[in-house]
Amino acid sequence: MLKNIVLNLEVVESMLYYWSSVADREKVAESFFVDVAAMDAMKLVQSPEFSAESIRKVLSSIQNKELLSAATKPEKRFWSKNMWIADDVSLASKMAQPIKVMNVDDMVEKLNEKYPDIKQEKIIVHIAPLHIDPYYIVDGQLVLNFFKIYFDANDNAMFEDMPIKDFIFEKLCELIEKED
Repeated sequence: MLKNIVLNLEVVESMLYYWSSVADREKVAESFFVDVAAMDAMKLVQSPEFSAESIRKVLSSIQNKELLSAATKPEKRFWSKNMWIADDVSLASKMAQPIKVMNVDDMVEKLNEKYPDIKQEKIIVHIAPLHIDPYYIVDGQLVLNFFKIYFDANDNAMFEDMPIKDFIFEKLCELIEKED
């Protein structure tokens, strides 16, 4: 039986600081980049083409206003998305606002009703600025790409043409079905 859904925004909070610092032309220590790469959400999406070193290299190059040379496709995408958001930190703050106040507790009961034999007691939903895919299901956890959040004509937070909370519920269902 599912007892808890945890919304992990650790990487988004850290990156809001980073983007603001870049916009204000303030230096961020290299150790910060290493720490971001070591956060759970970022570790879950690392691969041979997108490693902890990739994350460090990209964030460092953005801070130093450098282009990436000999980068992989995921590194290039991560670089371009971070450059885009660092140029408009107010957009990053707007994108973060609905997820900071989002309550997912009501999903616990809905998921238990839909899946009475659910094995997980706790599911972690990470939201982090990523590279390519809109979401990942890894090790019984859901990781959403922060860069895929947008706003519809009525200023509602959307993700892949759905209200973000509906998208999360749909992908939690996929995660549970995959685990069972």
